[in-house]
Amino acid sequence: MKFILTLILFLNSAFAITNQSNIDSNTTIISKDANQTDNNITKIDYQKDIKRYFTSRDKIGINARKSTLRNYYKKEKYQLIWLKDEKLNPIYSDLITSAKDDKIISKKAKKDFNIDDIEKLIEIYKTDKLTKKQTLQLDFLLTNLYDNYITCVAKGSINWKEFKTYLKDLYEEKDILANWEKYGAKVNKQKLLKETIQEDDFHTSLNKIDLKYPNSNKLYEKIAQYEEIEKNGGYVKVPTVRRSLKVGMHSKIVPILKQRLIQSHDLVIEDTNKTVQNTSEDTNATIVKKDNTIYTKEIANAIKSFQKNNGLAVDGICGRDTIRHLNITVKQRINKIKVNLERMRWMRRDLGKEYLLVNIPDYYLRYYKNNKEILKLSVVVGTKTHPTPIFSHKLSTVVLNPYWRVPKRIVQREIIPKLVKDPTYLNSKDMDIHEDWSIKSETFNPVDINWSMYAQDEEQKENNIYPDVPYRFIQIPGKKNPLGKMKFMFHNRYMVYLHDTSAKYYFKKRKRAYSHGCIRLHNPRKLLKTIANDDTKLDYKEAQEILEDIEQTEISLKKRIPIHIVYLTAWVDNNDQIQFRDDIYGYDKIQKKILY
Repeated sequence: MKFILTLILFLNSAFAITNQSNIDSNTTIISKDANQTDNNITKIDYQKDIKRYFTSRDKIGINARKSTLRNYYKKEKYQLIWLKDEKLNPIYSDLITSAKDDKIISKKAKKDFNIDDIEKLIEIYKTDKLTKKQTLQLDFLLTNLYDNYITCVAKGSINWKEFKTYLKDLYEEKDILANWEKYGAKVNKQKLLKETIQEDDFHTSLNKIDLKYPNSNKLYEKIAQYEEIEKNGGYVKVPTVRRSLKVGMHSKIVPILKQRLIQSHDLVIEDTNKTVQNTSEDTNATIVKKDNTIYTKEIANAIKSFQKNNGLAVDGICGRDTIRHLNITVKQRINKIKVNLERMRWMRRDLGKEYLLVNIPDYYLRYYKNNKEILKLSVVVGTKTHPTPIFSHKLSTVVLNPYWRVPKRIVQREIIPKLVKDPTYLNSKDMDIHEDWSIKSETFNPVDINWSMYAQDEEQKENNIYPDVPYRFIQIPGKKNPLGKMKFMFHNRYMVYLHDTSAKYYFKKRKRAYSHGCIRLHNPRKLLKTIANDDTKLDYKEAQEILEDIEQTEISLKKRIPIHIVYLTAWVDNNDQIQFRDDIYGYDKIQKKILY
């Protein structure tokens, strides 16, 4: 009987302990005793609590993804990362400062940083002692901040899915097929954090993953300069004019115009009798004397400086378009710079020792080698309704005397409606209709085909749907071929490339968005020669002989040259001048809305 009573008491005691353990695991991971500090907490205690945190539903009062945090703590064998032996790693300060002061990251993204919660716990750490729960909270929150901030620096802070939704809406509502690929820095964040702590330098992380686009660091400086101008009241507003101002004309707006040009360092004033040292950052700024309302040559030169830096016609004439750009506010300039810095975070960090860069809003191709620009060519890019896609690739092939395989979209949207009206439309175009993309495939007479079968009906027009066309349209080499005499291939899913053009008159225009998405070159022979200088597979003299004929010839390059098609409306050039361009595709507006 005594044995039975003893057994019953033992079982009751064991049940009570088990039940209490279950309550603890369901309600809290860490003891909530306010007097319990980390003074006598051993590493093994934290290890158990950290492991328990990742296997329970308890969030211990922090807003962070457990799956993300687990990757860090698993690598550290479930030990604390930031608090060791009751001491907080001092690099936390640089992490918080960098995250708070980063001018590019959106406020929406910064909400996930939980900096306020971190600073409250750090205040307790400095003035009192953290409880066991607070110790875990602070360690987890700092790791979460590191992960979020490094992600924003490496890949940008835009909600990419939201941006892609805007692009999808453009296609569904306006039949505009816009494409943009995001790359960013490749980084193992857990490994990088370990190295950062070992080297005791948070900037180790930033230097490895932050912007690498030429002069991007100088854009940060420009933001600070513009913020100072904004504090002092911003740019003065220049009144509009009825007639464009030219040298020798009088106008009451000239004094205001001078003041505005001084603010942007395009104009530097000197006293009537005393020369003042030019402290302008613009080495091309014009110095004039304080004078009357005459629109002088010096002011015209200052206007030229402003026009050049804003992608306007550089004629020194102050008309409505120039005044419109002068009246863009400082706040708008700051936001434009921020958006472009954010875009630079979407780009590859390694552009290459030798690479081609096409900036769509600038309408130029630039060839860089060892950080020096060795070639600059005017280009024509896609229209707003046929935008050139933004992505990076590698140029691998040169095609001389190319055939033009007409893209499906152009056939459906442009050629079929014309064939419905006139089946002989192609007779004067040097264009054949084939069974497939092979030049040797069967051909068809367009007059024998009922093209109305492939035209849109009213319902299809309303929904931007185009019937499929079972034919392939190929234009032979020649003067009528829109690809001109050569094309430079970087095989991609968008079917775009660099090419010559028979429509040379577009290069006389300042704004050159006229193509269906491909990039037309003003003087492609210069690019051909520049590539041939370093590529043994491409003989320039031999290529010139081939170009005299009409036979298509493909030449595979020995080395593939990286090509980056970008969309920058603000950057700092090689002369340290900030450049602004118009938002030709409307991406600035969309991205500002999402980010800021």
